[in-house]
Amino acid sequence: MEGMTQFNKVHDILDFHVNKNPDSVTISIDNADHKNTDILSKVSSLVEFLKESKIKSGDRIAFLAKNSSEFIELMYASSMLELVMVPINFRLAYEEVKFIIKDSGSKIIIFGEEFKELVEKLNSDKTDLQLSLEISELGKLLKSKSPVALDVSLLSNKATDTPLFQMYTSGTTGNPKGALISQKGIMSLIANGIDKLGPFYPNAVNLVCMPLFHIAGSAWLFFGLASGSKNILLVDINPEKILDIIENFNVATTLMVPAVIQMVVVAAEKNSKVFKNVKNIVFGASPMAVDTLKRAQEIFPNSNFTHVYGMTETTGMFMSLDPAELKANRRLESCGKCFSNSEIKIVDADNNEVPTKTIGEIICRTDQIMDGYFNREKANNEAIKDGWFYTGDAGYLDEEGYLFIRDRIKDLIITGGENVYPAEVENALMLQPSIIDCAVIGVSDPKWGEAVLALVIVDTDNFSEIEVRSSLRSQLAGFKIPKTFHIVDSLPRNAGGKITKHVLREKYAYLGK
Repeated sequence: MEGMTQFNKVHDILDFHVNKNPDSVTISIDNADHKNTDILSKVSSLVEFLKESKIKSGDRIAFLAKNSSEFIELMYASSMLELVMVPINFRLAYEEVKFIIKDSGSKIIIFGEEFKELVEKLNSDKTDLQLSLEISELGKLLKSKSPVALDVSLLSNKATDTPLFQMYTSGTTGNPKGALISQKGIMSLIANGIDKLGPFYPNAVNLVCMPLFHIAGSAWLFFGLASGSKNILLVDINPEKILDIIENFNVATTLMVPAVIQMVVVAAEKNSKVFKNVKNIVFGASPMAVDTLKRAQEIFPNSNFTHVYGMTETTGMFMSLDPAELKANRRLESCGKCFSNSEIKIVDADNNEVPTKTIGEIICRTDQIMDGYFNREKANNEAIKDGWFYTGDAGYLDEEGYLFIRDRIKDLIITGGENVYPAEVENALMLQPSIIDCAVIGVSDPKWGEAVLALVIVDTDNFSEIEVRSSLRSQLAGFKIPKTFHIVDSLPRNAGGKITKHVLREKYAYLGK
């Protein structure tokens, strides 16, 4: 979006659009529209309430709810008061939520009504919580107060080292870590990503269907808010609902993880639907099978498909693939090149940069890197070295500098001395018409060290292991073909749509020898 105003802090976005387009709708949720002035009014009351609550700069406020306008209001208020917002994955179990509350030292928790019982239990436990407010209760409280005029511009002039978010990463081993997301990182993301991922422009309709507690959802929201788009928030991920909104509200842009795209494609195919209004669908967070991508291109024939790469620790995406590559059937599995504020290298275990087309660990340097993990000095020293963030992802660069991700380094399977990257096997499996979804892991094997195990969700009327094996022989080296196929009903995923391989390795270890 050329010529877009450069913001210093997140709440500058609200100030700008209130002054430029006060009556424009910025948020729509469950058919309720919220204008810029509506949001400012609520934020003003919330700021006054938080001041009265004796909360101070740097204090943590937890937010446990599904997508709602209150997330945005608390985000703006936190930016103004230099508070740190702690969004919590609402799918977590009680002990996991309690860990985050205690680890973050949150003083206040704002929550949705469906989590009342959980929060009551928290209040009877030992934490730093001083105040718990259900969203509807908070709304009534703020309405009872006299309106307060708030000059947002007066809050924008001083720099801050206080992060805006403390977002907890999905722990694959041990407890999750709170990644400190800075104002600087968010502003850099917006400035460098907005032109690559739109079209974003005033009043364009942007669908935010990923949960806001996850960086995929909140990063996508940042673009929509900054550009003055009308942002439709989806409360729950439902493929039929997504298609209904796309059809009836002239959606121009959206971001979905591949698992959601797959659900949307199946729902559209079932109803023989084609949607010509969408201009760009951004996807990332996990690999997408080429077959799913091609089917999605038929459902959304006028849409670009933009593959992005990033993570919580990099404030979301910091690189993307030019949609022209996908349209030309080139580099279908690449996530492209870096934004202008970022750079990457591929290194080996000794930290040496590796040659082109050689798989190693992806490391990046960007203004978007988090300020660190909260109270995790050892993890910080391991993750950030000399300004480079070590992603833990394995990948390679081609001759023209395009990045191809192969897998998480810890998910690598070594069988008989050969490296097998599960994503490569999964892509081949997803080309099989009888396989609906799959995950590939390594299990113990007395002869080969590890053996390749495929966990598959199948169309039982059409699945034949013999036929699948026969087909795979033309696509994969023999050592990459799964030694065992195990049919399952479902696969565990985290909030970003990634299959939780560590859960599968624990659950199906018994299938090893």
